[in-house]
Amino acid sequence: MPRVRAILISALLLSAAGAAELRAVDVYLGDSLRQLGASGLAAQKGDRAGSERHGGAGKPTLYAERDRDHVLVDGVKVMLSEPVGLLKGKLTVARVDYDKVLVPLFWRQAERRPVRRIVLDPGHGGSDPGKQHAKYNEKTVAFDTAARVKAALEKQGFEVFLTRSKDASLDLPARPALATKFGADLFVSIHYNSAGTNDTTSEGIETYCLTPPGMRSTNVAKGRADVSSEPGNRFDARNMQLAWSVQRHLLAATRGEDRGVRRARFAVLRTLPCPGILIEGGFVSSRREGALIGTPSYRQQVAEAIAAGVAEYARSVQPVAR
Repeated sequence: MPRVRAILISALLLSAAGAAELRAVDVYLGDSLRQLGASGLAAQKGDRAGSERHGGAGKPTLYAERDRDHVLVDGVKVMLSEPVGLLKGKLTVARVDYDKVLVPLFWRQAERRPVRRIVLDPGHGGSDPGKQHAKYNEKTVAFDTAARVKAALEKQGFEVFLTRSKDASLDLPARPALATKFGADLFVSIHYNSAGTNDTTSEGIETYCLTPPGMRSTNVAKGRADVSSEPGNRFDARNMQLAWSVQRHLLAATRGEDRGVRRARFAVLRTLPCPGILIEGGFVSSRREGALIGTPSYRQQVAEAIAAGVAEYARSVQPVAR
């Protein structure tokens, strides 16, 4: 990884002096991805003019369009800090997006130890019901989903703990603290979403990871980049990998709308001692999706998809046998 970063700094970082119309910290997308083993791919039917595809053996496929606030990685929307740019006919991305989004997804390295112990965090509980549906509340379906994820992961040999084992109140700081207490290798917080008043059509699935320093959070309108660092930022690369893997499996299982891999400085993610994500598994406020969330069969789909995404991530960072 240090060698890759050195190459990028010396060869790919573009200066404002050399290209006044370009943001000073942008890199050419294709040239940069080639350093990670990807190559340009032929356009497919439906690709827009000026778009680019990149991929290769053992690498995901990336699709990017100028001025978009996201890229598609194996078809999954991954939000960027800055829109995709264009210079001299080539697409560019902000350097922070390259470092914190693309490098983690195209350059995987093994962990020092295998992922064995997972903490699941059912959102809300006790006096905090979370989002409200006419027939249920968020805390109930979040706990039910978490219990189903726990069962699915235990069948695959993982050791799994819940931050709450009943309908009880639990302060936000206590949730990541339990990850420390249990010696967690991963932390997954499970929630369901809600739209504004009288909005019964918004729906879709989002997966959040902690916002890295220098990036904007995507849950804050017109949010500014924050350069502050939290303990959980030690795992920025792993957070992105885990979020993308889980989001991919959730979309495949539910066929839900892809609202993207996003970033936020949620309290449950800031102080984690391990990689972690927060999932919004659909909108309880949606007439269609809210009804689905109320069914055990849908929650089982969500749970199995989360477990599959976690297991895929764990395999991808499995230590190499010596």
